[in-house]
Amino acid sequence: MAKKPQIIVAGILDTKGNEIRFLAERVRAAGGEPSIMELTVGGTSAEFADIPVGKLAARVGRTSDELSTLDRAKAADIVMTGGRLLATDLLAQGKLDGIIAFGGSMGSSIAAHIMQGLPIGLPKVLLSTMTSGDVRPYVGTKDIAMVYPIAEVGLNKVTRKVLNNAAAAVVGMASAPAIEETAEKPLIGCMMFGVTTPTVLRAAKHFEERGYDVMINHAVGSGGRSMEELITDGYILGMLDITTHEVADELFGGVLGAGPDRLTAAGKKGIPQVVSVGGLDLLNFGARDTLPKKFEDEQHQPGRGIYVHNPTVTCAGVSVEEVEQLGRVIATKLNAATGPTVLCIPLKGWGAVDSIGSDPSLGWPGPEPGPIWWPDPEHPEWTLRNKPFIRGFASTFDFGKPNLDVIALDRHMNEPAFADVMAELLDEMLGGRWQKGSHHSRPDNVELTVQGLAPQGAPAV
Repeated sequence: MAKKPQIIVAGILDTKGNEIRFLAERVRAAGGEPSIMELTVGGTSAEFADIPVGKLAARVGRTSDELSTLDRAKAADIVMTGGRLLATDLLAQGKLDGIIAFGGSMGSSIAAHIMQGLPIGLPKVLLSTMTSGDVRPYVGTKDIAMVYPIAEVGLNKVTRKVLNNAAAAVVGMASAPAIEETAEKPLIGCMMFGVTTPTVLRAAKHFEERGYDVMINHAVGSGGRSMEELITDGYILGMLDITTHEVADELFGGVLGAGPDRLTAAGKKGIPQVVSVGGLDLLNFGARDTLPKKFEDEQHQPGRGIYVHNPTVTCAGVSVEEVEQLGRVIATKLNAATGPTVLCIPLKGWGAVDSIGSDPSLGWPGPEPGPIWWPDPEHPEWTLRNKPFIRGFASTFDFGKPNLDVIALDRHMNEPAFADVMAELLDEMLGGRWQKGSHHSRPDNVELTVQGLAPQGAPAV
């Protein structure tokens, strides 16, 4: 007889005891073996808890009686830390196949912290009244499935159906058939956003055709954070960091920032990385009415512009002043790299909406120029952002390090030739064939100096 999936059913029992007990019953009815984990922060234990809160507190050298003397935030820290340690131990002992929790804001925060400590692939279901809002603090970078439970408290003909479905979901996940074993392929990391899709897919195909798997993360903040974690944990062999706009959002107040450590893990790990400026021309916000007034007022300034991507996403162009700072920040991050690293700059536009005119193959149907396009007066086919970005980058970049290089091409981000260059560079790195200066002899290469873009005939760095 097959072993029943061992499922933790977690929640604050002094306010949601009836709901948690019902959830555990439905886990059992679905074929699982539930264990109720108490997340109560007031110190009072429920008799029916299989894992009372005192066991969680003991994991960090505290007692359940102490919890009642602390404010709820400090007590919650103890419960979530102890819960994560205990759950991790159960997993190591082969006694945990999935976890489900039900909570309001406090219970959700504690349960999510515990779930975030468990590995990707272990089923995690969080019934939370916070699901209809910003769920980033709860999901983090893990595969947590959140379900809106309709009501916070109470068992009735509506909530019983929702809880029953969620219980069946976590047991079903834990009972999923094993995946047929396949030969593990080396994994390439890649970041993508809508404005860089054509070049990302082409570069990814290059590696898939050569026997690699490619992990393409959506550059929406959580995507960048999870990629940095995957690199740190050793999953990623090489990095196609084509889409880096999360760095801009983090610096200038956009909603898709990935934290200060974005674009650092590959450098610390020493894995090969090819980096570009995909999406760095955009700052991302929510619906149009959420766009800060500053950007509305500045939309006619060079480079700023406004682009309504859909009803829930509005973008403002990165200004020429901001982009110079971005150049310095990107250079600082790349300077710390210990492995082969190349920055590739497409002078004719950094993404689909940074385009001189209509070209569906580049992601912009036109007929007018892209909404944040602003031409360089000296080179009207180039985006205005190149010069200030390169000026900031060149003032900070360590051109002398043998593992670092930069290449600027007379191409648009989404041109096939630009995707091919990035793929070829990483391919050379992975094969041990890369040398600094590779591809600089291309006819579309525009050399850089420590002052920025080289004048005609100037010697290359």
